[in-house]
Amino acid sequence: MKILKLILTLILLFSLGKSFTQTPFLIQGGVIDAQTQETLPFVNITDIEKNSKGTTTNGEGIFQIEISKLPTTLRFSFIGYESQTLEIKNDKTREFVIELKPSTESLPEISVNAKRKIDTVFFEPYSIVDYIFFENKILLLAHRNSIEKYTLIALDEKTQEPIAEYSLKHQSPKGLLQHCTGEAFLITEANAHEISIDSNDITFPERILLDDFYLIDHPCVLATEKFFYFGRYFYQGQAMRYTAYTRNSNPEKDTTQGVIDSIEKYEFPLIQHEDNIVRLIEEVGLQLPWSGDIWDRNINDGLLTLKESDYHLRGIMKIFYPKLNAPIFQKGNEFIVFNHFESELQFFTEKGDSLHSIPIDYHKTRKWKKQIFFDNIQQRAYTTFNTRWGEVIQEINIEDGKTKEALTIDLAFIEKAKVRNGFLYFLYKDTWGGERKRILHRMKVN
Repeated sequence: MKILKLILTLILLFSLGKSFTQTPFLIQGGVIDAQTQETLPFVNITDIEKNSKGTTTNGEGIFQIEISKLPTTLRFSFIGYESQTLEIKNDKTREFVIELKPSTESLPEISVNAKRKIDTVFFEPYSIVDYIFFENKILLLAHRNSIEKYTLIALDEKTQEPIAEYSLKHQSPKGLLQHCTGEAFLITEANAHEISIDSNDITFPERILLDDFYLIDHPCVLATEKFFYFGRYFYQGQAMRYTAYTRNSNPEKDTTQGVIDSIEKYEFPLIQHEDNIVRLIEEVGLQLPWSGDIWDRNINDGLLTLKESDYHLRGIMKIFYPKLNAPIFQKGNEFIVFNHFESELQFFTEKGDSLHSIPIDYHKTRKWKKQIFFDNIQQRAYTTFNTRWGEVIQEINIEDGKTKEALTIDLAFIEKAKVRNGFLYFLYKDTWGGERKRILHRMKVN
């Protein structure tokens, strides 16, 4: 409750701000993709009534524009998206979040040499809701129709042939989750059902209430023979740290702080956006400790609550305070943090001791999709970029941080992309062609 109240205070303080009663006045906000919720940089903003000069969003998707007369109407337009208008009738609201929908019109064709064939993994009268790789199988959560509803389908990963199926027509599944050690769970409205596949049968050996389910709030991100690895955000996503816990006791299932404190653990170096943290503290109206150290333990309750808060920001606050992007992966005996805030690939031992780092710059383009895919089998890393005609995927050379040749995916707005054993898997719904089903595809990337 303290965190919820604090966030409400944050949003109110930020949105109310100063009060004006006359023009000209300044409005600000952000523009995001309605599907992915990612910010859209360099969106064109024009004033239909000519009561202000046109502008664009900056590299972070944020805009500011001065209005000289009311009422007025702004138009937001961006290639590949449907235009949207915003009518401003008074000066009571000064901050806006605009969501642009991807255009359903076909985009012009382009000749690209670096193309790979896209194969359909599973094509039946189903729409794929979710999928995971489970043991040597691909597990699909599929929806057929309003009568038969949902079905779990297990495919042989090598042959892609169905080997087991289980009807869920009496349940309302929300998706699939997977533990860092490989266990798979079906999530319904109230429970998590552990999944087991034996021969041609799919069974559920254990059911766990969601309130008691340890994967919901802070799931482990990696597991080795010795350790579980967890990532934790602080200060509304403006700081984060990875921690290794010994596997002789599982901190996911421990509920008392005393038990957790007794577990052997090792911390990786803290990643923090100090400027954003200070600005966030000022927005809330809190004061730093006299020492000036924002990590000082001798702090007041309000600052402690803000420090321990994870990431719950919405709307314009989410745009002004984006969560740090620094995923971690294991390559052999080393652990690699893709620290996009500090523009480095950082290499660590299993206990979080620093080994070395190399610079990266692929993330500095506005076309970057802010996601890293790691092929655990081939030990390769990939990332994707938007283009006017679809998406491209590039391998990141872990030795020097540079990206390799771009491969065109040749489809726009793919969903739930994953890389496994040299293939990019993803869901795609061909809305341009009138197809309403999500179909699982794959494309060879190595």
